[in-house]
Amino acid sequence: MVTRERGGELRYNSAPERREEILRRLRETGYVSAPDLGAELAVSERTVRRDLQRLAELGLAELVYGGALAPGGVTPRSPFGVRSQARSEQKRAIAELALRFVEPGATVGLDAGTTTLELARLLPDDRDVTVVTHSLPAMTVLGERSGTNLIGLGGFHHPPTKAFTGPDTVAAIGRLRVDTFFLAASGLGDRGAYCATPLDAEVKRAFIGIADHVVLLADSAKLRQTAPVPICGHSEIDAFVTDAAITEAQRAALPPGTRLLVAEI
Repeated sequence: MVTRERGGELRYNSAPERREEILRRLRETGYVSAPDLGAELAVSERTVRRDLQRLAELGLAELVYGGALAPGGVTPRSPFGVRSQARSEQKRAIAELALRFVEPGATVGLDAGTTTLELARLLPDDRDVTVVTHSLPAMTVLGERSGTNLIGLGGFHHPPTKAFTGPDTVAAIGRLRVDTFFLAASGLGDRGAYCATPLDAEVKRAFIGIADHVVLLADSAKLRQTAPVPICGHSEIDAFVTDAAITEAQRAALPPGTRLLVAEI
């Protein structure tokens, strides 16, 4: 039973109704936080954790620290911290393989994303590399390096991606050039790469426009995900680095001539 508390709050007294509401939120966002659910459903966090445990036993949720994911992982709308934790081994392996595209003395563009953040962490500090990025976490990592030149791009801060975006960011990119742009995407389909918002897409396209080479870094789960906003076609991507979970069917679906690099874990 759902009752209304004093002050207008809804209280979910019935476990089936409460779990149905949790499932609705999981389907909508891909992630739920146990403390937030407790407050919003007017029940204890312990009760929420029991609900999440039951949903996980039924295969309807995947337990993670602090909450739960929708089955199959995260979505583009999941919090950055949650997306960063998901498939972390695959992302690190992809980043390690992508290092081959970073030549000494090169200027590289680094997109905002959880896999590109792994690349920032792994970049050697002895190659005199210049990194151009609008990713706040990447700036934080690279700002501690004495042997890496960092060009941080400002603009409007977008909390879900922890990146700067908007017309000021795009204009700043247009005044630069990079040897290689490491692109992040929320999904990869028949027509190319996709992301979650038009603002993100504008920044990505601006980077593609100033890059001699574009390398897409995306774990194989992105081949099963969709996103609403197109970034670019396959012809604009010079190489695609993913993990070994890519299936033969997914390989076959890539356009002929795609340079595919597969990271083993």
